[in-house]
Parts: sequence; C-alpha cells; structure tokens
Amino acid sequence: MTRKASLENIAKRKEQIVRAAISAIARTGLKETSMDDIVRESGLSKGAIYWYYKSKDEIISELIEEFFNPEEINRMEKLLARGTAVERMDRFIEYMIEEMKKMQRFRPVIQELFVIASRDQKIKKMMRRDFRAGVILLQNIIEDGIHKREFRRVDPSIVTITIYQIIEGAALFWTLGIEMDFEKQVRGGIKLIMDGIKTHK
Repeated sequence: MTRKASLENIAKRKEQIVRAAISAIARTGLKETSMDDIVRESGLSKGAIYWYYKSKDEIISELIEEFFNPEEINRMEKLLARGTAVERMDRFIEYMIEEMKKMQRFRPVIQELFVIASRDQKIKKMMRRDFRAGVILLQNIIEDGIHKREFRRVDPSIVTITIYQIIEGAALFWTLGIEMDFEKQVRGGIKLIMDGIKTHK
C-alpha cells in the first residue's frame, strides 16, 4: 500500500468512526454515549476504534472539527463573492437552508455542543469563530447593498443579527419537535426583512 493510499484509508476509517459517534450521540445524548455504543454503531472492532482514538473525548474533539470546519467558511465566502447584494442575499438564504437540511439529524448533537460550550472554552471559541465569520459575510452584503443603493439606509448589524435570529429560532423550534415548515418559515421571515430594506420592490 502506498503512503497516499494508507493516509486515505486512515481518513476513511476516522470518518466512519466520527459518523458512528454522531449517530450514537444523536440517539442517546452526549453524556450517555459510551465507547461501546460507538463501537456497535461503527461496525468496527473495539481494537480498531482504540487504534485511531484513545478515548471518547478524542472522538468528540474530531466531531467538533467536523461541525466547525474552516473550509466551510471558505466555501461560503466564494459562493457570496459576486453579484448584486440582492443576488448574494438570495444565495446566502439558499446556502443556509441547504446546510440546515443537511444538519437536521445532527441537531440534537449540536444543541448539546451549545450547552457544553458554556463551560468548554475550546468549543465556545470554535462556535464563535463560525458565527462571527457568517455575521461578517452577511453584514458585508447588507453594507454593500446600502452603498450601491439597493437597500435603504438601515443599521447593517441589526439587520444581520435579526436574520440570524430567524434562522436559529426556526432551527430551535425544529429541534424541539414543534410542528412547522422550517424552510417556509425561514424564507418568509427573511423576506419580511428584505422587503422592508429594499429600495426597489
């Protein structure tokens, strides 16, 4: 086996273990999930799991890296780099909806990470980094739209945080099992904001 193939095999195995951990945690909760649960979910032997990760904490650290990957921020930056402010806002909304759909079955895990972040500085720092990056990108779009007179003169930070509150609020309702059309709610809520700031309706 070449070095490249070996590294690819290691990455594949580690991803398999992390995915198993996500499924196990989503079902039983972070605190209650044991290494044995992850072993059963992965379909690998206990020896194979411990070859890659010495403890559940190591797997959790990898899981956090999975959820808060800086590469995803770079992808969003490229997606929102061109076009009018209105066009970029439309792409931002589509991006966020698609991401929330992909993360739907992992929401219980993410909610637990939010709780842990209140006492774990590493997780808190990574969450803040992702949130801040998204806020800056969105606020830049709003400011650009104001500068180019696509949007009225409003406070960009208030508009930005309000849009994020709509997205995260809808996601929280979804996680709690409250009956609602998540996509419709997000689109409708953001449309109310955008209709209020556009100079041309």
